[in-house]
Amino acid sequence: ISEHQHCRRSACIFDTSHMGQFLFTGSTCASDLSKLLTRNAAEMSIGQCRLGMLLNEAGGIIDDTVLLRLGQEEFLLFVNAGTRLGDWEWIASHLSPQTVAVDLTCKWGKIDVQEPLSFSVLAPYIEDDLSSLRYYSGMRTRCMGRDVIITRSGYTGELGYEICALGEDLMIITRTLLDNPATKPAGLGARDLLRLEMGYHLSGQDFNITTNPVEIDIDRLLKSDHDYIGSGAVRLARQSPPVRKLVALIADTRRKMSTHDQILHNGRVVGEVTSGAFGPSVEASIGMGYVDAELSELNTELIVKTQRAEIPVRVTSKPMYKDGTCRKTQLEPVNEHSQQSVV
Repeated sequence: ISEHQHCRRSACIFDTSHMGQFLFTGSTCASDLSKLLTRNAAEMSIGQCRLGMLLNEAGGIIDDTVLLRLGQEEFLLFVNAGTRLGDWEWIASHLSPQTVAVDLTCKWGKIDVQEPLSFSVLAPYIEDDLSSLRYYSGMRTRCMGRDVIITRSGYTGELGYEICALGEDLMIITRTLLDNPATKPAGLGARDLLRLEMGYHLSGQDFNITTNPVEIDIDRLLKSDHDYIGSGAVRLARQSPPVRKLVALIADTRRKMSTHDQILHNGRVVGEVTSGAFGPSVEASIGMGYVDAELSELNTELIVKTQRAEIPVRVTSKPMYKDGTCRKTQLEPVNEHSQQSVV
């Protein structure tokens, strides 16, 4: 809880080196990635990041991804750790001979410098103008004299940056950033609470290969009319209402709901919780779960059956935490602070 609270008010560093990083180059890489992802890579500008999904032919969700366009013929794709090897095999089997793919995961690391003070903590060490990075964009630059790739996306709902670099360089960068008293390390448990308050999905928990994208609230990821693997199945699924939908849930209590808890309506099981916890920033029990589609309207009253009690909940809007700074445009000036010598 203390890590979570520090994240919402100051700055935290998360080690996310477990996530996959795939680099693609070549004259056909844009068209290949467009074929593989729900977002059209060929239409992206250099420096743009885009959240997308990797689907199979039946429209099942293999993984959600973030794609950064580094150059005319160069892209960096971020994937989830649990699906990395499967993602790599799937992607590699659908690439043209002219596309060169490299898995950087074991060579490069990644840290996420998140929360409201992340700009002031990080900006003094970046050679380029960090304020030029808009939400969901990225660039190559140097940090503390070391080559890095920086993006601005985040998984907590707050202003934040992701730094990718060689492992040994990233260790030096991390140690130096932690010398700032405003910055503290935080674990993946705090990160999971932060993302849940924002209603962000967790791969393998809130969706998996059996999930059709129409069942979850990601219309923005499906707006492109280009053809990609699974697009036919998605269009077909959109022709009729889904049987179930993923919704956000909130309770007027601190008693937490948990993954796999049953969701009831009038005594009948109508779904299951996929993510649940006490949300410190909203001071309530929150969660997400699948329910029968006719029960997915806002303010629908339901019951979550935990191991110890039945908790009254209602369907609520996302994000559940409304004060996130992730899209902030007016960045605070860099405060003067002592910069430790960098080895």
